[in-house]
Amino acid sequence: MLWIDTFLRIGAITLLLLGAILSIRDRICWRPTLFIVLASIGVSIMLIGSAPENLGIPQEVQSAAYLLEFVSIMFIWWFGLALFRDDFTLGWPHWVIFIICGAFRVPHNYAELTGAFIYPRLLNTICELIVVALMAHLIFTIIREGEDDLVLSRRRSRNYFVIGVVAAVLLSTFSEHGWIPIPEDYVYFVKSATTFPLALWFTLWLSRLDHYNLSFEQDVVSEPQKSQEDIIDPRDKELLEQLVYAMETDKIYREPGLTIRYLAEHLKTPEHRLRVLINKGLGHRNFSAFLNSYRIDAIKAEFEDPEKSRIPVLTLAMDVGYNSLAPFNRAFRDIEGTTPTAYRQQILSK
Repeated sequence: MLWIDTFLRIGAITLLLLGAILSIRDRICWRPTLFIVLASIGVSIMLIGSAPENLGIPQEVQSAAYLLEFVSIMFIWWFGLALFRDDFTLGWPHWVIFIICGAFRVPHNYAELTGAFIYPRLLNTICELIVVALMAHLIFTIIREGEDDLVLSRRRSRNYFVIGVVAAVLLSTFSEHGWIPIPEDYVYFVKSATTFPLALWFTLWLSRLDHYNLSFEQDVVSEPQKSQEDIIDPRDKELLEQLVYAMETDKIYREPGLTIRYLAEHLKTPEHRLRVLINKGLGHRNFSAFLNSYRIDAIKAEFEDPEKSRIPVLTLAMDVGYNSLAPFNRAFRDIEGTTPTAYRQQILSK
């Protein structure tokens, strides 16, 4: 069993580091490269820290890796969120959770390494509940964002990512702490056996990487050197006219909670066909970005009207389809680079 575990563990680490090198080699923009590299390093640290003692890893290296093992969960969580959310950026909540997780996990691992003190069972349970909570949040986010995603290849990969990564993390965590009845000799083997196939899939995926599918920009036209007439399938020209009419004349974007499914039903066209048109033809990676392009233009026109200068920003935002102020502020700042209030003041001061 040891030689199988050694092969899988070393093989997985090699594949993960190769994946990180591939992402850097292809000069992907800043954020994808960062999260790919962090996830690769984090899982490699986990594999080193959980390796059997007779594998021959220097004690100092293995102890350091074991103390920092918690970063693998954090980096997988970050990577999953960034992979399926175009607007993802690290904020203070992510760093707070990182610090909390480390504050619980590092003392726990230190106690196991040295036996210097007894780590309370309650705190140990909290450590594992944090892992479960992060994976649950990742599943919820990926599923929720799936409806909005217009990149076909990324939509297809969501289920595989959820099933593979989340199952591997939870299986490894539960088996290590006896929540799943697995013989003690096989506990460490579980991590290498579940990680290796995922690392292999990850590397193969990166080796045929499509820059467009992994770029985390809000809106990216797949073929910028071509005009819209060249990009859009001739069979979709009529659908495009109907879509433009619905958005610019009917102003359907003002409908709160408008979804691509509802819009497809309104246009009497298959949903997948509309997704392809908005993504490949109009250059939007997600449906929210498409809606925001119309909603923000509409509210900018409202800001320029002196007669509406005293109407609250929230009222105007809800008039164009937003349900609350926070998503509107975020969308406006992403597009215009400033807050709605600052933009409005600048317009009215001219």
